Amino acid sequence: MQERGTILLVDDQSEDRAQLRQLLSPEYEIVEAADGNEGIQMMETYCLQLAAVLLDVDMPGLDGFEVLQIARQKGWLRAVPVFLIAEERAEEVLERGYELGAMDILTKPFWPQVVRRRVDSMVELYRHRYELEQAVEEQTARIREQDARLRKTNKSIVETLSAAIGFRNVNSGVHVRRMRQITRLLLTDVMEHFPEYQLTEELVKRVAELSILHDIGKIGVPDAILNKSGRLTEDEYECMKSHTIYGGELAERMDFQTGEEGRQYCYEICRHHHERWDGSGYPDGLKGEEIPIWVQAVSIADAYEALVSRRVYKAAYTANEAVQMILYGECGAFNPKILESLRRISPQLVKEVAGEAEWEEKHAPFSLREEMLPPIAKPPESVTSSEEAQLLFDLEQEKYRIIAELSEDMIFTYNALFDSMEFSEKFCKVFQVPAYVNAYSKRPLSERTFYPEEYEELLKKRRGLTWAVPEMEMDLRLPLPSGSRPWFHLVIHAINDKNDRTRELGYVGKLTNINRIKKEATEWQKRANTDALTQLYNRAGAHILFEELRQESRQTPLELTVAFMDIDRFKTLNDTLGHEAGDQILTAFGHSVRRLFRPDDIVSRFGGDEFLVVMKGMGERTFAENKLGQLCRQTVKIACVDSPLEISSSIGVAFFPKDGAEFDDLLRKADKALYASKRAGRGRISFYEDQ
Repeated sequence: MQERGTILLVDDQSEDRAQLRQLLSPEYEIVEAADGNEGIQMMETYCLQLAAVLLDVDMPGLDGFEVLQIARQKGWLRAVPVFLIAEERAEEVLERGYELGAMDILTKPFWPQVVRRRVDSMVELYRHRYELEQAVEEQTARIREQDARLRKTNKSIVETLSAAIGFRNVNSGVHVRRMRQITRLLLTDVMEHFPEYQLTEELVKRVAELSILHDIGKIGVPDAILNKSGRLTEDEYECMKSHTIYGGELAERMDFQTGEEGRQYCYEICRHHHERWDGSGYPDGLKGEEIPIWVQAVSIADAYEALVSRRVYKAAYTANEAVQMILYGECGAFNPKILESLRRISPQLVKEVAGEAEWEEKHAPFSLREEMLPPIAKPPESVTSSEEAQLLFDLEQEKYRIIAELSEDMIFTYNALFDSMEFSEKFCKVFQVPAYVNAYSKRPLSERTFYPEEYEELLKKRRGLTWAVPEMEMDLRLPLPSGSRPWFHLVIHAINDKNDRTRELGYVGKLTNINRIKKEATEWQKRANTDALTQLYNRAGAHILFEELRQESRQTPLELTVAFMDIDRFKTLNDTLGHEAGDQILTAFGHSVRRLFRPDDIVSRFGGDEFLVVMKGMGERTFAENKLGQLCRQTVKIACVDSPLEISSSIGVAFFPKDGAEFDDLLRKADKALYASKRAGRGRISFYEDQ
């Protein structure tokens, strides 16, 4: 970062420039301009080096206000504070200067200590803000980089599983989802009733996620065996059994976000999910407690799911039939304890899992027949082109569901052929919605789902999707059942018919919770908008918070009280008692203001001895008088003065939206009311409506 240590003096009076140069040259490099045109040229030349600009209001040619307006248009005021120099602190100079972006007014004749103090404070404030903004950008970049690394660590698992899909039939996606559900239910019960296994919620969650990889080894089993409609020969059965060995080898090669522990869990699940309690299983003939309890849960889940699923070689059993067959040993011997868990969860199992199997039976794209070849190899002639398209679309949906299961993203898929919306399990869990919704287009969204401006942007981008531009993304806030509204990043990708590009078959969407990133960036931004002396918001911070309240008022009518105040005769106190005492008075006054108002009211040190308060939900004159009246006269104690100090403050008040809707407009009107308080004798409150 280039050090900003240069101050530009723009004044047609050489005597004034000489005086300012003498005051500021011990601390800063000084460059000078004798008129407005030269000032603009110097600002452009030294833009990256300037710490501040001192700009005379009255100059021939371009006056100070015109120079200030040009600097504002060029964006220089964002990084460089500008002080206006005037013959007197006239109200019209203050009003127009602040409107154009000046940070302070210096009056002639110059008070050396005041000039140095104000310039030093503003330069330090801008330097501090710039450093914090840089820190915000760096922190945000680090957070995004961390998220990218986390996604990368999951890539090998997703790619392996996606490759395996090609070797499975159309039921694969449903199969892996049910595996996870059943495993979770079983292990949760074991954790509650059999503490000797020392299961934890984290382990249960991790194993449930990994259970979907249990059959990944079938990638090495030939299609002719995997999809055979009749009984397998002895050699074919031995080949089928080898999928456990292949699966273990694949697990050992995978990269896991949880490191070696996650790899070990996955290896045990893939290799040992066909082991049995009595040692009759394969591939290693483990028995009893040699089989980890989480693998035993996956084994039962696999057996149950195989029974309730329709295959090319058998019809599906009902959920109750499947549970009874496992309990009575028709699928091999299992741990008596885990069978107790199965018996306990069976009603919940039927309720949570069986419904999905019934839906699959009812909505299958076409019926499976023994003579049918694997659909990925060659669709049967009896299948129509629309059914084939639907099947391919369903397979694409399954791919996205599986990816969602292995990531933090929440996936939703819309099928235009059936007018149905399907949500991933994580989506359902977070938003508490059903996994499958029919007649989706006929279900109007609640007006409270979106903020109006975000909804308008969403509709605009959604309508703009075509085969040439199929994807959109945006950040938006969505309501959770808890009542909170975190930030999400939304991506929607439209799927169009390849033969008729104008026809949309549906779309796939993804939501990613980015609230942590937004929150951390907001926290850093908040620090950048905080006054270093009083720890209140500074001018920029107050402006940002006001705009947030204004946005809120679009949802719900809201009244605001805007109070602008300054400490009477503060310059005299500062010059008499010293700058240290002046800082302590400002800090004590700021604390008094902060204590008087609610946490969600805006309290800001606006600059120098000026403070701003915005009271939320308040628009009554009587209330404002009673509340703010406590600040008009008060006693403060500071460390460097023995006796308490009696100080007063003058206050001007304007109301939103009655007196105005824009921040600068309300501020200007409250400032006019403040000067009315000054003229009326100080230490009192005036309202803009009276002016």
